[in-house]
Amino acid sequence: MKLKALRCSGAFAALLLASVAAQAAELFVAPEGAAGDGSRARPFTALEQARDAVRALKKAGPLPAGGVTIWLQPGVYHRTQTLELTAEDSGTAAAPVVWRAVRQGTAALHAGTFIKPESFQPVTDAAVLARLAPAARGHVLQLKLAPLGLKHAGPFPPVFHDGGGVLHLFCGGRWMPLARWPNTGDVTMAQVLDRGDWSKGAARHGGAFVYREDRPAHWRLEGGVWLEGYWRVPWEPRTLRVQAIDAAKRTITFAEPLGGGIGSKYAKAPALGDGKEPWCAINLLEEIDRPGEWCVDFPAQTLYFWPPQAPWPAAQLFVADFEQPLVTLKEAAHVGLLGLIFEGGLGNGVDITGGASNVIAGCTFRNLGGSGALVRGGVAHAVRSSDFHGLGHGGIYLAGGDRKTLTPARHVAENNQLWALGIRQKTYAVAIHLGAFGSGDAVGCRVAHNYMHDLPHAAVLYGGNDNLLEFNEVARVALTSGDVGAFYTWHDWTSQGNVVRYNFVHDSPRANAFYMDDGDSGDVVEGNVVARCHYGPFIGGGHLNVVRNNLIIATDRGLHFDNRGVARGYAIDKGLRGKLQTLPVTRSPWSTRYPALPKILPLDLGLPHGNVIERNITVACPKPLDLAGKPADFAGNTIRDNLDLGAEDARFVNAAQLDYRLRPDSPVFKKLPAFQPIPFEKIGLQRDEFRKTLPPRTGAAAGGGGVFDSATDIEQTDRTAPPKK
Repeated sequence: MKLKALRCSGAFAALLLASVAAQAAELFVAPEGAAGDGSRARPFTALEQARDAVRALKKAGPLPAGGVTIWLQPGVYHRTQTLELTAEDSGTAAAPVVWRAVRQGTAALHAGTFIKPESFQPVTDAAVLARLAPAARGHVLQLKLAPLGLKHAGPFPPVFHDGGGVLHLFCGGRWMPLARWPNTGDVTMAQVLDRGDWSKGAARHGGAFVYREDRPAHWRLEGGVWLEGYWRVPWEPRTLRVQAIDAAKRTITFAEPLGGGIGSKYAKAPALGDGKEPWCAINLLEEIDRPGEWCVDFPAQTLYFWPPQAPWPAAQLFVADFEQPLVTLKEAAHVGLLGLIFEGGLGNGVDITGGASNVIAGCTFRNLGGSGALVRGGVAHAVRSSDFHGLGHGGIYLAGGDRKTLTPARHVAENNQLWALGIRQKTYAVAIHLGAFGSGDAVGCRVAHNYMHDLPHAAVLYGGNDNLLEFNEVARVALTSGDVGAFYTWHDWTSQGNVVRYNFVHDSPRANAFYMDDGDSGDVVEGNVVARCHYGPFIGGGHLNVVRNNLIIATDRGLHFDNRGVARGYAIDKGLRGKLQTLPVTRSPWSTRYPALPKILPLDLGLPHGNVIERNITVACPKPLDLAGKPADFAGNTIRDNLDLGAEDARFVNAAQLDYRLRPDSPVFKKLPAFQPIPFEKIGLQRDEFRKTLPPRTGAAAGGGGVFDSATDIEQTDRTAPPKK
């Protein structure tokens, strides 16, 4: 086993190396070749061999100063099981254990089931040919799934929202679009006839509606027909199995009900819907009508595919079927995963549970059916300078710390680029999920310098306490959903101490930039720049929020504040009250850290109290300040010193190039001298050891024009080729 100096520069040194000059052991792994001893000349051929060699080294004595580096040679490391790292595989601060690609981005842990192009055969069955669109005949090929031994070949369940547990097809390193009608966008229901009954009794049944177009009359129910839609609210898509289609009456009836029923919940009685609820059909043989589309005939266990002209037939083909994480770290500490690619599975990339000071840096997470990197518990884990795209769910998930004691987790998500996510689960599967919505606490975490763009729903969901979200850029989000924030938090009076500052949110006309929804309280939203969104900062009836020194440009409603707690009964809301009862808000450290919170508890909490909206600038906003409620309802809050420039030239450095720094001669400094310059030049991705170049900053023209579609948007935003198999 050779010894060599292992060097790591920048911010990673503090986490991975205690001494740059220390001597580190080296092991080598290659995806192919004869079994070796782990040396450079005779590398291991399995990752588990390297792991076991480190364990043996530790049993023989302390790790060498500088730790151990396991170098992965270029190529595809095909995985049929999770690489499990535990406390036994830990390093120390002075001697970390680092798994690293010899060259960044050339070693891929791949869980896909590879398929040879010649395994696809021409379609000869007359019944199948009759169902195909005329333009597809002669192009569509078939693949029998049973010989592949797949575990997720369907069928879909009656109701789902996350891919239905069924495999996905990839060609040439890209997601292939599941057959759908219409090909892009959606159609709407003409009329809701029956919302459905979602009770548990004998009356339980699916909803029914009248459709507008003629196309459903062509679909056959034998193999199953599923429709995906935002049936009730614009943040909750569901896919439902069809029970019956009546072509004469132009009606569709679902096999199972949807909770709350179909039809917009905002529709005015007696109407059951508003006729704007969007939907589409998926996985239909009849709807394969463009290259790249595919479907699975579940009864026949046959996959049908119209291959794209290029790079077929030389393309790398695989299906994602392996549902476990590629790598898990359970109670491990001081482990680094550097420069690696994680792809091809139906599950997550890397799961970290417990432990301390593990680092993911310079990695790529792509073509996964689940999420990228998940951190649950532990202390001081970091996900840095990595790329996340083409994922079925979200990018990074961070949870940890203790809310009762306000003990921080000190996790970090920094300098990552995340885009084209939520392909299988289109909402609440976001770029960065920071301990919210019952999924774990997040206390004292930092989310900084990330670039999150071209997403179907939110960029960041956050909750918990004392989290810092700063210097991030968000562009083109909420592409298919609505009533959502680029930064979104919800329904918690006790989520105090979160600071959202120096972020740039732009070109997201369906999103509120900073959305403190349904009573959420205690946030500081300061020094941010918003351009061309639906709303800027949005206070939805909560308390003790501070919105200060923000710059909002060409946004429908610049600043929003409402009294919704009066109509919605926040004073007696069980969810809001329940958190107050479970957390020691009147005792230290809570009473010391958040002294204003106990003071508002005796007040009428249906009314908002203690919010501050001050020193904000609005430019070219149709409604600069939107107060929704009676003036008296806002008496317990401070709204002052906000400046609306209207159509006046704010004198930005270069608005056409999205440079919204204010020039020294800007009228802002004369009319509102207290306004503090925003460090706009520091926002977004930064160059470092793992991120040598930066993508250009782009506005509304990128990202598919507001329609998120896996066939087009993934292709437009993914230009990286996979390692060769």
